[in-house]
Amino acid sequence: MSEKIRKQLTPEELYAFSDEMGMMISSGVSAIQGITMMLDESQGGEEKELLTEMEQVVGETGSLSKAIESVGVFPDYFVEMAKMGESTGKMDSVLINLAAHYSREMAISNAIRSAVTYPLMMVCMMLVIIIVLVTEIMPVFNRVFKQLGGTMDGLSAGFLAVGTFMKSNGVILLLILLAIIIYVIVLNKTEWGKNHRNDILYKSRRFKSIHSKIATSRFASAMAMTLSSGMDVMQALDVSGNIVEAPDFEDKVEKCKDSFAETMDIGKAFSMSGIFGGLYGRMAILGAKTGNMENVLEKVATTYQEEADEEINDLIAVVEPTLVIILSVIVGIILLSVMLPLLNIMSGMI
Repeated sequence: MSEKIRKQLTPEELYAFSDEMGMMISSGVSAIQGITMMLDESQGGEEKELLTEMEQVVGETGSLSKAIESVGVFPDYFVEMAKMGESTGKMDSVLINLAAHYSREMAISNAIRSAVTYPLMMVCMMLVIIIVLVTEIMPVFNRVFKQLGGTMDGLSAGFLAVGTFMKSNGVILLLILLAIIIYVIVLNKTEWGKNHRNDILYKSRRFKSIHSKIATSRFASAMAMTLSSGMDVMQALDVSGNIVEAPDFEDKVEKCKDSFAETMDIGKAFSMSGIFGGLYGRMAILGAKTGNMENVLEKVATTYQEEADEEINDLIAVVEPTLVIILSVIVGIILLSVMLPLLNIMSGMI
C-alpha cells in the first residue's frame, strides 16, 4: 500500500473513473486492460501516477478493488462497494451505479454552488463600491465643501469618519478580512466547521428544509445503489448513512436499523424511522412488497433533489433582489448625504 498521503478524489473525478471503468468492464474489457487504456489517455502528473500504481497492483493481484484501496484516494464506501462488486461478480453494475450516484452528487453540488456564488459576487462588488465611496470619494467632497465655505455634518460627516478610519487602519481591516476567510474555509473543510455551519443554518427553516431534502436524496440514491449491487440491507444502511455525512440523519438511520431488525420490512422501517414521510413512505412500503425497491428509491432520490433545487432557486429569487435593494439604498444614502447639502450651498451662492 502506498505510504504517500494524497488528497481524496472529488465527486467529478470519482464519476469520471467509475463511468469510464464501468463502461469498459460491461463491454468485456478486463480490469487490467481498462486501467492500461485509461493510463494511455491520462494527462500525466498525479493522474498518471495513480493509474500506474493501480495498474501494477491489478497486474500483481488481479483485483481491481485492491488497486482502488491501495492508492488511498477513494472514499471508504467506494472501496467497500468495489470489494462487494468483485466478490459478487457485479463489478460493472456496481461501477455504473456509482457513476449514477456521483452524477447526482455533482448536480447537487452545482446547484448549491450556483446558489451561493452569484449573490456572494454581488455583495463583494457592492462592498467594494461602498468602500471606494467612503475612502476616496467622500474626502473629495469634503475638500469641495471647504472650498465653498461649508462643512460636512450629520450623515456625511459620519461616512467621512468611517472612510478615514478605514484608511488609517487598513492593516487591521485586512487582518480581520483574512480571519473571516480562514473561518469560512474552516466551516467548509473541517468536520467541526461543517457541524458548526449546519447548526447555524438550521436556525433558518428554509435552510433546514433544503439540507434535509439534499440529505434524503443522497441517502435514497445510495440505498438504491447498494441494494441493486447485491449488498444486504443492514450493510447498505451503514454505507448509505456514511455517504450522507449528516449527523442529524444518522439518528434516523439508527432508528431505521432498529425498525428493520424488528419488522424485517425495509419499507416499513423507512416510514417508521421518519426517513421518508407521507407519500414517499407509502411508496417505500409498496416498493418493498413488490420487490421494486431500487426503482422506488431512485425515483424518491430524483424527486427530493428536484424539490431541493426548486427551494434553492426560490431562495435565490428572494435573496438577489433583496441584496440589490439593500446595497443600492446604502450607496444612495451615501451619495445623497453629500449631494443635498452641496446643492443647498451652491443654490445659496446663486
